[in-house]
Amino acid sequence: MAQVRHTRSHVVAGLTLGLGAAIVMLGTLLPVYTVDRGTVAPRVWALLGLRPDGASVRLDDSFRTYLLMTGAWALLMGIALIITRMRFVGVVWRLAAVVGLTAGSFVTFAFWVLVLRPGASVGRPSWFAAAAPEVVDAFSDATVDAGVGLYVLTVGCAVGVLAALVPTFHTRRVIKDANSAGGGLAPGWYASPTSRRRHRYWDGEKWTVGA
Repeated sequence: MAQVRHTRSHVVAGLTLGLGAAIVMLGTLLPVYTVDRGTVAPRVWALLGLRPDGASVRLDDSFRTYLLMTGAWALLMGIALIITRMRFVGVVWRLAAVVGLTAGSFVTFAFWVLVLRPGASVGRPSWFAAAAPEVVDAFSDATVDAGVGLYVLTVGCAVGVLAALVPTFHTRRVIKDANSAGGGLAPGWYASPTSRRRHRYWDGEKWTVGA
């Protein structure tokens, strides 16, 4: 007998998540800071997982690899969202992607704190271990601004995390069998074309008003 079949689509969420992941991966290749005045010792940058490159500062290889893996994980979860059709499985991919992007989000937040409120890092030695005072002093003696990479990382993490909130889109299609009269939907009760939680009667030509 013919029936109306509802399917779930996470394509929009998956594409948005993939976009956020791609932006994060791009941000790892760009300068995180720019030094406009004064100097910061290379040892201090090394403590932060960074390396100076003239007037700009970039992620070192190990830190870049770490964030690239985070972005790659989120991208993989985005692909999984696009191809999944099973109920509740999409939620698993979304949560897994958010967990992966949380690491990148925390790193980005810590970098912003050093630019906007370097003194706030003194009370949080767990961020930079015992070297927190040295890092804050170095930033206080120089004018350090956010680089293009830090802005890009921020946008990428925000887009990736918000992608987990993109709703699932429901689609419907009529499955017909060879015995359906005129090739149409046979009269009977079917899942409502406007709500997968209700049933409506199809009289052979139109849906009835009641559900």
